[in-house]
Amino acid sequence: MAPTNRERVGSALDLLKEGLTPYVKREMRAVYGRDWTVEAAYAINRDIPTINGADPELDVAALLQIVWKRWNEVFGKKLGQVERSIVSELRDVRNRWAHQESFSSDDTYRVLDNIERLLRAVSAPEAAEIQRRKNEVLRIRFDEQTRNDVRRRASETPV
Repeated sequence: MAPTNRERVGSALDLLKEGLTPYVKREMRAVYGRDWTVEAAYAINRDIPTINGADPELDVAALLQIVWKRWNEVFGKKLGQVERSIVSELRDVRNRWAHQESFSSDDTYRVLDNIERLLRAVSAPEAAEIQRRKNEVLRIRFDEQTRNDVRRRASETPV
C-alpha cells in the first residue's frame, strides 16, 4: 500500500534529522566548544543527556529549536533569511505532524521542498533522496489531477 501524505512527511522529517544533525553539532561546537550541549540545552529548555561523553541524540524538534534559538550566535553567519524562514515553517510542520494532523498533496510537496532546500543549504547528502521523493509526489499529484479531470468530463457528458 502506498504511504499516506502524513507518512511521507514523517519520513522526510526523519531524513531532515539525519542531514541536519551533523551540521548542528559541528556549528554549535565551532562556536561553543566542548560546552555546546549546555547551550543546546538552554535553547530547547531541557537537559540533554549524554552517555559516556558521547554526543547526545537530538530529535528533529530539538534540532530545529536549536537552529532557531541560536540563529544570531551560530547559524545566521552561514545561512540566510530564506533558510531562517524555512526553519520556522518546518517547526510548524513538525508540530502539525506530531499532533496527528493530515497533509494534502500540496502540503506534502511544500514540506519536501523546504526540507530539500534546507538540506542543500547545509550540504547534506540526504537532499538527493528528498528530491526523489518530491518527484514522486509530483507524479502522484499529476495522476490524481488526471483522474479528477476524466471524472469531471464524464459527469459533464450529456446522455
